[in-house]
Amino acid sequence: MGPVRTQKHSKSHGQHSSYPQTNTKAKRKHTETDLNALPGVQKIKAAIRQTRRLLAKDKLAADVRVTTERKLKSLEADLAKAEESRKERAMATRYHAIKFFERKKITRKINQANKKLSEADGSSSSKEKLEEELFSLRVDLNYILHYPKAKKYISLFPPEIRNGQTFASAVTSSSETDAERAEIRRWIREQMEKGVLSKEPELEHASEGRVPKTKIGPWDKKKSGSKEMEVEEQFGSDKDDFFEDDGDGDDDS
Repeated sequence: MGPVRTQKHSKSHGQHSSYPQTNTKAKRKHTETDLNALPGVQKIKAAIRQTRRLLAKDKLAADVRVTTERKLKSLEADLAKAEESRKERAMATRYHAIKFFERKKITRKINQANKKLSEADGSSSSKEKLEEELFSLRVDLNYILHYPKAKKYISLFPPEIRNGQTFASAVTSSSETDAERAEIRRWIREQMEKGVLSKEPELEHASEGRVPKTKIGPWDKKKSGSKEMEVEEQFGSDKDDFFEDDGDGDDDS
């Protein structure tokens, strides 16, 4: 009986000791899946090279050539999509922390503006000013949530401010960057006015706990108008007091 019990104990011990090994393999497999989510790009490129080599042959039946040319166009379209997707993932990872910081600050400002508006009992002009301020902040939030995915993120505020320095000590950003930021904000504003983007993005984001899946067309700089500087002036006044003490004691760093 002794040897039997020893064998069972050994078997049981082996089962328990296998759990960490199984989890390790699962984690490694998951990690490999994340890291190798993009080899599709290389596979598509290999398929394109093979297809082009086939088309380079002189003696190729007409029907085969037509089919192969169609396949090549399809592969090239797939490659463009795959590379765009890869770029989007890279940008999302690169600017996640900055967007999180700015979204948190903007959301708090929206809540404060909402509270001021609900408590306002003054003239209609003061309420109108609060409503304009609230809408401006909501444009900012949609800017963060729906910024062109494959484009380098242009922060709403300089890094000096994010690091706790005063606005006066911040380095002035280039006029080109300011203009491009204004263009994208104007585009966001237009999408909100058309009803494509929510006019209360803080509610959507709070209910879903993530970036709302809104079908919005791609931002095209060529289609942007010439009102970027006008928009920049309209919203630029919000920068000075944006990072003043919110009064809630929350540390965003």
